[in-house]
Amino acid sequence: MPVRMNAAIIAFVVMMLLTMLGPLMTYESSGTAGTGSLVRQIGYLAVALITVFAIHAETRLKRLDAIPWPMLLALAWCWASLFWAIEPGIALRRIVLTTLVIWSVFALVRAMGVDRTILIVRVILVLTLLANYAAVYCDPTVGIHMVEEPGDGGLMGDWRGYMAHKNMAGLVTAMCVLFFLFYRENMPRYVQLPVLLAAVFFLAMTSSRTSVAVCAAAAVMGLFFTRYNFRYRGIAFTVLLALVIAAAVVQNVYQDPFLRTLNDPTAFTGRTVIWDALLRYYRDNPLLGSGYGSFWNIGPASPMNRYGSDWLIGVQQAHNGFLDMLIQIGPIGLGVVIFATIVMPMIKLLTARQVEGALGGLLFAILVFCIGHNATETSLFDRDSVGQVFVVLMIALLWTAASRRKNASRGGSTDLLSWANRDDDQQFDTAGATAGKD
Repeated sequence: MPVRMNAAIIAFVVMMLLTMLGPLMTYESSGTAGTGSLVRQIGYLAVALITVFAIHAETRLKRLDAIPWPMLLALAWCWASLFWAIEPGIALRRIVLTTLVIWSVFALVRAMGVDRTILIVRVILVLTLLANYAAVYCDPTVGIHMVEEPGDGGLMGDWRGYMAHKNMAGLVTAMCVLFFLFYRENMPRYVQLPVLLAAVFFLAMTSSRTSVAVCAAAAVMGLFFTRYNFRYRGIAFTVLLALVIAAAVVQNVYQDPFLRTLNDPTAFTGRTVIWDALLRYYRDNPLLGSGYGSFWNIGPASPMNRYGSDWLIGVQQAHNGFLDMLIQIGPIGLGVVIFATIVMPMIKLLTARQVEGALGGLLFAILVFCIGHNATETSLFDRDSVGQVFVVLMIALLWTAASRRKNASRGGSTDLLSWANRDDDQQFDTAGATAGKD
């Protein structure tokens, strides 16, 4: 049974708009602990229901099986953590939202194909960039940081657009840079270059050091990956293993300087103070953690009220995605999440012929960016945060591209973006048949 492509496109557009408006809605609704934004929650539920309709999952239950097993394993551990969560009610709402977002992304990307998905993402990113510029020039009090924040000095004058904080604006703009730098296909240069220049300039004006540095590194790594050939996978795995061993040796040799940096409260714009409090919590709770979604913004029960003081009590993330997962779901859970979001995608990138070249460069650059960005910000498995959605989007694009068949049969198409899907075949197979298009 063919996918209802127009419904899938509408669902994906709504989901991406909710994601891009998330920072603003989160900022405006952050007064009540654990409640989140009702508009966002209803919005993502609506997206999931439209997705079910689009892929005919209400009659073909097999199509609900859209998430790869590594991601299912990570979600299962997060769900299991509800049994020991500090605030299971709040944790339940948050894991439901995380699950809805992850399932919707995988199901929609699988239904629409790679090229349609990338086109829609690019359009949304350009609209977001324009909205951020409009906020800066039309209302600087909204678009530019005008005051300093506790624990986050040097903000004044940094651009943030409508996204409430320069770091969030930096993340989104970096994604815009990467999506327009790689996998150009038939995109005209007169479209690509102006968008790239505008995005690079805005990214620089945010002064988001993490996003600027990691975006540059990701772009370089992505460009290298465009030259990668499937036949080199043995060498690539050897080099990766050597780099991991070298990093472990360096860490061991220079352990004291690293520890001194972590103990310096002025390093990383105060993040080390947060990390110190979280590491103290982890030392007292080394096995299971607080439970998914049961550490930050849960009211008086938050461990931060005991392990932090002063401005730390108002912090709502660890500013390190890996540490955030460690304190919430423990070392086993962190390992499962890393396996699902980093290890398996890396293996797939190195072993799938279908993602060589420009597309592989784009996906590899996004993966590198997400790894680096989570070193000083939190987005890993963080519900519908922009960084989390792009991590899942990268994995969904990777799995869809790696599973497509080059010589798939294709029927007529009347959907909104049929011209944008030149080389994809939809992989919703029921009884061995490949889904077509409306």
